[in-house]
Amino acid sequence: MKLIKKGAAGLLLALGTLILASGAYAPFNHDISRQERMSEAMACLLFGIPITGAGGWLVWSLQQQSRQETQHRLQSIFHQLLKQSQGKITVMQFALEAQLTADVAKQYLDERAKEFSADFNVGEDGEIYYCFHTGKS
Repeated sequence: MKLIKKGAAGLLLALGTLILASGAYAPFNHDISRQERMSEAMACLLFGIPITGAGGWLVWSLQQQSRQETQHRLQSIFHQLLKQSQGKITVMQFALEAQLTADVAKQYLDERAKEFSADFNVGEDGEIYYCFHTGKS
């Protein structure tokens, strides 16, 4: 379904762009009368704008869907690590498991730490642990 949406978005954007470009050229086409040039330009605008808009909307909806999928994937990994490590997570653990950069993983964990009032501990190895209170001892 996603592939069909991508294809439709590309097709609509390409078609809309061609129609709008044709509309932009119409006023300079001296092979037809001035009234025909203006009619052609208006027709191209009336058809080109909605078609391009529909393509843009599909692209936007695909981006939103991708963001939601990414958030769901990160949340799932976060919960899985919480269960496995009894509420203690390091940036390195999360970054490796979620295949994120250290900065993005730290930002995500910082947001969750604020959201869930987590504590921070420094382990014997010098690693900083995010300690989330899961209700289990």
